[in-house]
Amino acid sequence: MRKGMQRRIVAVVAALGMLLAACSAGTSSTQSISDADQLTRIDLPSDWEHYSNEALAGIPDTPFVVQLTGAEMPIVSRFAFDAAPIPTTQNLLLPISQADFPVGSSVVRRISPDVRDFVSRYLLTEAVVPYHGASASEEVMKQDIDLGDDHQGVQVVVVYRDAETDLDAGVFMISATNPEVTTLYQVAIGCSLECFETYAPEITAVVDSWLVNTRG
Repeated sequence: MRKGMQRRIVAVVAALGMLLAACSAGTSSTQSISDADQLTRIDLPSDWEHYSNEALAGIPDTPFVVQLTGAEMPIVSRFAFDAAPIPTTQNLLLPISQADFPVGSSVVRRISPDVRDFVSRYLLTEAVVPYHGASASEEVMKQDIDLGDDHQGVQVVVVYRDAETDLDAGVFMISATNPEVTTLYQVAIGCSLECFETYAPEITAVVDSWLVNTRG
């Protein structure tokens, strides 16, 4: 692991430790965003841009949606967002490791009967960011999470080396299923490791604000 990556992991750990201990109250000026089906909701800083499902129609790949071979989970509902000073869906096309500003998405996906029996914490994270096979990666934080009404999963902060760019990135994600394991709910925000360290307070507050309609 590169020394620069190690130093930044230490900084990220310290920043997230303080923020999570403080329960991440969020920023004073936010906008509440939901998908069209009202399945998830999130509070974004007022100067961040969000992109509805319709705005994403021309984007071939939704950020943080990985279709695993033999375990495809089609999208039911989605929206994306970023903190770039010039909003455009083109920002969503860059590799996360090259993003100078946070990029994220909130996505609901269908789990087919063929996949249901194989759902695990490993699959929940790999379906968002396939970091387990990276040449270098570190789970800065990994915890089981209960979103209410027995909607359970995992929340992870991971730093990893992007094989496509050979650059380091950081991502904060939550990935969970309903009790019947027929639906996957996920939120993820990430960017280059330097960006992730800089924006740790905002990223943590946004992820902490994410809500799932457990009766939807």
